[in-house]
Amino acid sequence: MLGNPPYSGHSANRSRDEKGKLTFIGKLIEDYKVVDGKPLGERNPKWLQDDYVKFIRFAQWRIVKTGEGIVGYITNHSYLDNPTFRGMRQSLLKSFNQIYVYDLHGSSKKKERTPDRSEDKNVFDIQQGVAILLCMKEIRNAKSACIFHADLWGIREYKYEYLYETDVSKTKWTQLRPVSPFYLFVPQDTGLRNAYEQGCPLQPVSGGANC
Repeated sequence: MLGNPPYSGHSANRSRDEKGKLTFIGKLIEDYKVVDGKPLGERNPKWLQDDYVKFIRFAQWRIVKTGEGIVGYITNHSYLDNPTFRGMRQSLLKSFNQIYVYDLHGSSKKKERTPDRSEDKNVFDIQQGVAILLCMKEIRNAKSACIFHADLWGIREYKYEYLYETDVSKTKWTQLRPVSPFYLFVPQDTGLRNAYEQGCPLQPVSGGANC
């Protein structure tokens, strides 16, 4: 399945009908509201209702139902590290055997710059950064996905030229090992994770946090 799905927080593909009953795609999206077997607990998981998320979820459902296949989408890149999408990321890891994420960046909302602080531009005339997602599932292969990540920074013309001249085999991929609770699809330094986990969680209730 190939495409450039629409990015729209106000989805035209409704998750509930006029009576408030979940539609087909609405039921599929409910799977993204669970991580490690527990509800997300997000106060406002509305970004899971974006059209591009629904297109990814439908493609995932179709490939799993068929038993094998490939998804190739270019979409909004927010799902790579936003906490709201952690259930989505875990679900994709369970459904596919290989995942390649090519972050093309270019988000003016995040005011993204290249690692050397030079100019970074979007490949489209939009504010939201984008990424290429390639997901592969092999028939009768129950193993969770190996996931690979790459970044592409710079001005639009450079990105176009680089993408035209390279392919998956020529891209410098970094293998990721997403872990609970966020299953990030971006590189992360986990050296201080144990120390961080010893901290006191802040609970969104009156009276403060309890250690």
